[in-house]
Amino acid sequence: MKKDNKNGIPFCILLAMSLFRLAILSAALGLLPVSAQSLSVAPAEACLGRFPAWEARQCVFTVRNTGAGAARLLRARSSCGCLSAEFRPCSLAPGQETTLAVTVPANSVSGEFRKTLFLETDAPGQEFLKLTVSGTAVPAVEVEPKREVYLGRLEAGKTRNFSFRLVPASPGMSLRLLPADDADGRADATLLRNGDSTFTLELVFTPDASRRYVAIRRRIAIEEWRHDIPPLTLAILFSTERSAGQ
Repeated sequence: MKKDNKNGIPFCILLAMSLFRLAILSAALGLLPVSAQSLSVAPAEACLGRFPAWEARQCVFTVRNTGAGAARLLRARSSCGCLSAEFRPCSLAPGQETTLAVTVPANSVSGEFRKTLFLETDAPGQEFLKLTVSGTAVPAVEVEPKREVYLGRLEAGKTRNFSFRLVPASPGMSLRLLPADDADGRADATLLRNGDSTFTLELVFTPDASRRYVAIRRRIAIEEWRHDIPPLTLAILFSTERSAGQ
């Protein structure tokens, strides 16, 4: 047997000892593969389709343990306040499954959305299971051109006007102009009902040279007897420049 070290220890024994030490070190550092605990989630993504933004929607995910060992589901965390989960920590034996109900609260999203919720587990390699919810929340009122408009630099002392077109999602909705706060910027505001069940908000204002940057905001109450819908805020933003004679 080959001996090539000063202590006279056979080479094959030295090699075995080195490999054993390497295995221990690799296990300590998490470099060796571990027995897989596999969790599956269905559906991969829950699509809610189109729905009124002022109504809540719910979807259900099924989590199944397809591995050989038990796995614990620890907690659910959402990426925003627009998702809430009905969840209790639990342990799944091999072959067991549980369901997780996820709710999109009323008035929490608007337009197309894709939100994520993470389910924390103790399954190696699956510590954070990703659950995705998508859809299109139709807003109670569509605003044209959009809810917030930047008008650029406007000359001080020159009266201007701007109008928003408001399209309720339901003909049964009624809109009402709310009183302006002192911080909302000075403007004469009029809410008009058009003949086609749409509305127009007209703003008449005069940029003031004493204020360089201005935000004029107006709130619109949306009245619909079956649901509580928060007011709609519209805004125009601009900067003021002095006229040549000032």
